[in-house]
Amino acid sequence: MSANYSKRFVAAYFSAACLVMILAGLQPGAEGRVAVFASPWSASASEIVAMAGGQIVSTDSSGWIAVTETGSDGFVGRLYASGASFVASSIVAQACVGITGSFGERKL
Repeated sequence: MSANYSKRFVAAYFSAACLVMILAGLQPGAEGRVAVFASPWSASASEIVAMAGGQIVSTDSSGWIAVTETGSDGFVGRLYASGASFVASSIVAQACVGITGSFGERKL
């Protein structure tokens, strides 16, 4: 019984450590494009960007993902304060734009 518990603990610990590393790697830097993810029960991602004082580069058709430029200090914090559930780095933003369209093009 003890060996089963140990194996589950090690597997859970390893999974949690991997998740933390992935989330840390997705955090945005100081400047550049970021992907803003909205939750289904909040405002749309484009509304969150607008409330934070940013400009929308691209959005997806569902309205849950928007790409924006981080121009000033504290902008990512303002995005979270405006209701963003997650703000990801420019690498993720480029991947999202590949799904939603090219930079500068807004798909609805």
